[in-house]
Amino acid sequence: MFEQILWWVGNAAEAFLLLRSIRERLYEKYPAFYFYLAIVLLLQLFRFTVFVFYPRAFPAFYWYTQFLPATVGYAVILEIFKQGLKSSPGAARMARTVLWGVLGTVILKVVVDALSRPTWSITTSFTELERNLRTVQALFILVIIIALALYAVPNSRNLKGIIFGYGLYICASVMSLAFGSLPGNATRPGWRHVQPIAYLAALFIWICTLWSLQPDPEMEAEPTIERDYRLIAEQTGRVLSKIRSYFKMGGEL
Repeated sequence: MFEQILWWVGNAAEAFLLLRSIRERLYEKYPAFYFYLAIVLLLQLFRFTVFVFYPRAFPAFYWYTQFLPATVGYAVILEIFKQGLKSSPGAARMARTVLWGVLGTVILKVVVDALSRPTWSITTSFTELERNLRTVQALFILVIIIALALYAVPNSRNLKGIIFGYGLYICASVMSLAFGSLPGNATRPGWRHVQPIAYLAALFIWICTLWSLQPDPEMEAEPTIERDYRLIAEQTGRVLSKIRSYFKMGGEL
């Protein structure tokens, strides 16, 4: 009964957020975030349909789709970096490159591990993929929070709510997937409630902070983070130029 209440309240909150985004045109500014909410809601409804009408197929359908929200969540991370570093296009571009590279590495690692095992388990593979994706997302959220705080980058209440709510859910997911997979913990029903409770809390945070579209704060002409990025880029360019010259001259500088 408790799980059913969490499920229905969560679906209602997601539907409300999506409808509110249409009314306030929030989806135009944060398309990836609302796309993520739509995917999660549709997936929940599809799972419910399969569970009711095709109960035997539900376990396989569940595990085949379990990694989908975690993968689509990368789009939310990209959008957070894009909006948070809007005044620093160079740093935002570097962040996008790193994010795509890490995503490819995580997926490749899971595929290689699955192929190297003598027997393939869908549950194990997709659980590992979800755990790895969530862990990397948690690290990137921590990075963006530290960067925004360190450089005192002003952001709207909308973006702060997205970061805080999604960060809360991701951290709870990582802890649930990590500790819930330990021997003796998987059989405890309490671990199954950590993610849905955290997600429901995130939904209520988003309802409060995404009630209406908030204007972006005023930005300084050239933020400190962009100056630091340009300085690092110039230094890196000089080092790479010296390395190229070294090889062209046969190892003599």
